[in-house]
Amino acid sequence: MARFDGSLARTLDFGDFDIPIPGRRPRVIKVELQVVRPKPVPAPLRGAEKYAALAHRRHQAQIKARRLLDLL
Repeated sequence: MARFDGSLARTLDFGDFDIPIPGRRPRVIKVELQVVRPKPVPAPLRGAEKYAALAHRRHQAQIKARRLLDLL
């Protein structure tokens, strides 16, 4: 039985190639910093408002689930 000799991953060294590709410009990455502010905490819902909000969330979740199943 043959012995396992180290890792199967080998390094490939092709030297330093700096070949310019005609028609391509170097890519410039723009970074914009945004200030992240915490969202205000909504007041707790009571009574009929609470059940309306829960029904809305359930309906939105059903729509998302149907769309996901359609993609599959």
